[in-house]
Amino acid sequence: MAWVSDIHLDRDGRPYVAYSIRKVSAGARPERLGEDHRYRYARWSGKQRIDHQVVFAGSKLYAEEEDYTGNIALDPVDPNTVYISSNVNPTTGEPLHSRADGRRHYEIFKGTTANGGASWSWMSITADSSQDNLRPIVPQWPGDSVALLWLRGTYRAYTEYALGVVGVIARRR
Repeated sequence: MAWVSDIHLDRDGRPYVAYSIRKVSAGARPERLGEDHRYRYARWSGKQRIDHQVVFAGSKLYAEEEDYTGNIALDPVDPNTVYISSNVNPTTGEPLHSRADGRRHYEIFKGTTANGGASWSWMSITADSSQDNLRPIVPQWPGDSVALLWLRGTYRAYTEYALGVVGVIARRR
């Protein structure tokens, strides 16, 4: 199953899209569903759809919803930049364990590509947190700066959460 997370148009009016998928192994036990998500990135070249796996997205946010992820957001001005929330190392899939409390937490990462999404470079925005960092979003922002917002706190279900909105404003490359 695929969940669209974000979509924008590039300078030529062509769409670029970020979405997540849940990997399911044949014969997986029900309690293991939602343990392996991937973020994907697709663009329209003007002639064809180009679609690549971006990174490992981590596990489900909570037991009752195996398709919910920390999420992926596109930069609305720069099609070569994405922001993700993951509780695993984006490139290896190894679980993240915070040095702050020894637990797994979702962290925010920035990814950039120079080849249309075929490969990505990553940098941490948050690290070793004592709370989850979820649902990044990049609003339209004037000038040469980018605003990145996300939710920080506890997310037990879509009706049960204790989250605050946090963010950063930074210069574009």
